[in-house]
Amino acid sequence: MKRVGIFLIAVTAAVTMACGGDKDSSTSPTAPSGGSGGGASQPAPTPSGGGLSAPTNLTVRVIGTQVTLNWSSTGSPQYQILVGTSPSSANALITNTTQTTYTWTVSPGSYYARVQSMSGSTTSGSSNEVNFTVSG
Repeated sequence: MKRVGIFLIAVTAAVTMACGGDKDSSTSPTAPSGGSGGGASQPAPTPSGGGLSAPTNLTVRVIGTQVTLNWSSTGSPQYQILVGTSPSSANALITNTTQTTYTWTVSPGSYYARVQSMSGSTTSGSSNEVNFTVSG
């Protein structure tokens, strides 16, 4: 137990000295300084959605059971397609694509589709939601 305590004191002293403190310093070695002393500045917080714009002008074309979604975008690297059987749901399809169009075959029924821009783990808000019916 004494060895752990001595090690902890030695590590604390080393961190304090490396951060410019001394034994009489009353500030935390990890607290940011308020002065203009050449330290690295904190990065600005990332806005919600990572600055990604939601896709716009989502349209749907249904031919038999084949559905094609098309939308406009300002250059997102990837899109998440969300399709559900009720507004704002995604219980029928969740998939990703790098294109601004997506075609697939779906069972007859009524659906609601929307698209989101994606970059890494950041997702934008949703596009307009489109309701469509597949009669089969």
